[in-house]
Amino acid sequence: MNQLSRVRDRQHFRQATPAENTPRFMWAGPWTAPAGIGLLAFVVAVVGSWVPSFWDDEIATISAAGRSPAELLELLRSVDAVHGFYYFFMHAWTTVFGFSEVAMRMPSALAVGLACAGTVLIGRKLGSESVGIASGLVLAVLPRMVWAGTEARQSAFTALLAVALTLLLVRAWESNRAIDWVLYGVCAVAGVCMFMFFALAVASHAVAAIILRKRPLAVLITCAAAGAAVLPFLLFAMTQKAQVEWIQNRSLLQNLTIAAVKQFFYGDDRPTGNLPPEWILGFILVLGITEVLLVVWGLWSVRRIAAYRPLVVLGLVGVALPMLGLLLVSVVAQPVYVARYLTFTAPLFALLVGLGLDRLRPGSLSGRLDPGGRLSTGRPWLLATAAGLVVLSSLVPQLTIKSLVNEPADTERQMAEFIAAQTPGPAGAVYAYPELRDMALAYPEDFRLVTDLSLAESPADSGTLWGKNAAVTAEQLRGRGDVWFVGYGGGAPNDLSAFESAGCRQTRNLVFQRMALVSYTCP
Repeated sequence: MNQLSRVRDRQHFRQATPAENTPRFMWAGPWTAPAGIGLLAFVVAVVGSWVPSFWDDEIATISAAGRSPAELLELLRSVDAVHGFYYFFMHAWTTVFGFSEVAMRMPSALAVGLACAGTVLIGRKLGSESVGIASGLVLAVLPRMVWAGTEARQSAFTALLAVALTLLLVRAWESNRAIDWVLYGVCAVAGVCMFMFFALAVASHAVAAIILRKRPLAVLITCAAAGAAVLPFLLFAMTQKAQVEWIQNRSLLQNLTIAAVKQFFYGDDRPTGNLPPEWILGFILVLGITEVLLVVWGLWSVRRIAAYRPLVVLGLVGVALPMLGLLLVSVVAQPVYVARYLTFTAPLFALLVGLGLDRLRPGSLSGRLDPGGRLSTGRPWLLATAAGLVVLSSLVPQLTIKSLVNEPADTERQMAEFIAAQTPGPAGAVYAYPELRDMALAYPEDFRLVTDLSLAESPADSGTLWGKNAAVTAEQLRGRGDVWFVGYGGGAPNDLSAFESAGCRQTRNLVFQRMALVSYTCP
């Protein structure tokens, strides 16, 4: 009889569904957990969002969103077509709410909150209530996701659309109704239009459907239809390869190193070249090790439970395929790997971490029989320790994400405020390159008294993000009084010959990591 009991226990372990092994939250309605975690994620993202200065990519959003629809279309014909869907949305948003740091970043914070709420629903559908809650909490504090919610770019929206796409896939799998497949296809098209690399998320669903043998033909047909719909957009966007020429050409090992650190565990993507303090790097290391171990534990502990297979396959393929795809293109063809480009993989990664946390929960199945033939359960101290490490190690990197520590000395806001403070009366400005004009675009109130002497065509008139420059002559400088020269810092050569020819007197020379400010008096 004892042997028969052991056999029955093993059979129960292999066939148990996630719902049979999760606590019942009778006090809570079906939307309590998603709404609560979504609100928490929104608060985590939005608190302190006014602290960091606008940076290059966000200022590109400002430059684009402040134009009329016709001017925006003209811009997209030459550059940034991959961001066009987002730019049009931000044009409508800023028309109502303006261009402050909080206003520009609020949509991203809202998208993060909705993505985390949706992740709870995915975890509930494919795992259990506790898996959903754990996954939503992991995503709410994940540095990659917090960064996405603290910048005026579309990364957070790609994560939200990835969550919606996964929910629609699960719904279509269950119902197999035409309307659900149409909705899935529409969401796939919207995701790719939001950002072209979202196509990798759609491809990962097709691969997962084949592996799981869950309506693969319907998935492939829908994905093919969506692909045909967005193909003209993708072909046109790929003609604008020059806009990613700034991405460094790295070796495979270098790209893998960046992916290991920045894809999920460290969100700050500003091109300042500054590493965070070592004590923050230590927390990032702890976070990475803890979450990877939780993923491994979760996968191992449910390896014999068929009910978890869709969650495992969708999670693994949804994370691995996009990362491998971008890494392969970066090494073989053109450098394109940037961690924030794959923000849409963060919800699925959080689901895998949440699964690992759930498998440490007291009462969960650990996958082994104790000496008495009973199924062993999780240990409370292990769950508390792992959850504490995840939350604490995730929150510490936010000190740099929110610029509370280690803020660069030459952010656009600091440079703009410095120029405004040192310019009591009318003055001129000469920008060595058009992109250095970004501080004036982001903080125009600080440049009310400053005339741009190097501007040949405005950004809107030229159909560019930063405008077009013309060489400044000595004749333009003579009699101008105070003039600022803005060039590249870090030892980069800057042409100051026009100032010398005009007989201008240099009064200040400040060289920073990215920028150089030189002030002149031109009699």
